[in-house]
Amino acid sequence: MMKLMTWKSMVAVSLLAACSLVSIPAVSQGRGLPVTVVNGSGQPIPTAAQGTTNVAGTVSLASGSIVNIGNTPNVNVANTATVNVANTPTVSLAPGASVTVTNPLNGQNNPAPLVTLEAAQPYEDVCFINFSGNEQGSCNFTPIPAGKRLVIQEFDAAGTLEPGLKPLDLQLTPLDIRHFFVATFMGSGHGYDYFATHQETRIYVKSNETPYCYTAISGVSNSGQYLCQFSGFLVDVP
Repeated sequence: MMKLMTWKSMVAVSLLAACSLVSIPAVSQGRGLPVTVVNGSGQPIPTAAQGTTNVAGTVSLASGSIVNIGNTPNVNVANTATVNVANTPTVSLAPGASVTVTNPLNGQNNPAPLVTLEAAQPYEDVCFINFSGNEQGSCNFTPIPAGKRLVIQEFDAAGTLEPGLKPLDLQLTPLDIRHFFVATFMGSGHGYDYFATHQETRIYVKSNETPYCYTAISGVSNSGQYLCQFSGFLVDVP
């Protein structure tokens, strides 16, 4: 009887050990399940951006930061964004590169013109003609400085002639290009007939050229004279 009880006890211990061994694989199977780690906004997990990355809000770069855009990418600034280049940095374009500027549309759906200040270098000059017994005369203006181009916006002239004489030809001439103007009779007085010209125009004079004024009249004038003048502005040229 004692031997039977001992044998049963050994069988019970063996079964308990077997059950303990069977439960071990169940623990190892739990290691394959995903683990979720949640960090608050104050302690974000750093990630490396790849492909197309959208950044909402404001991106700030500390002083001295360098941003390199390589491999000739296309950078689009859309939705009428504002790009400020401050602190007078140097912006260089590689040879052959170009920058396209598109004007915003106005109320008629047409590109709005750019506002430019043409008359940054205003320029005026005057010269006098004394006929001195001739039927024609001319006077030279000051030569245009090197590296400048003159744009004439207005031409004025005033003449005094002996009664009965009339201007037949009044020209403002940059070298071989003649521009003709009308002289209007203003009246008589002090022994002379008076004529005047005032006309807006658009005439271009190249660097180093000497524009001049020319007048032909209907007869010989001993004491008549003409004053010619213009106003405009200079622009820089290479």
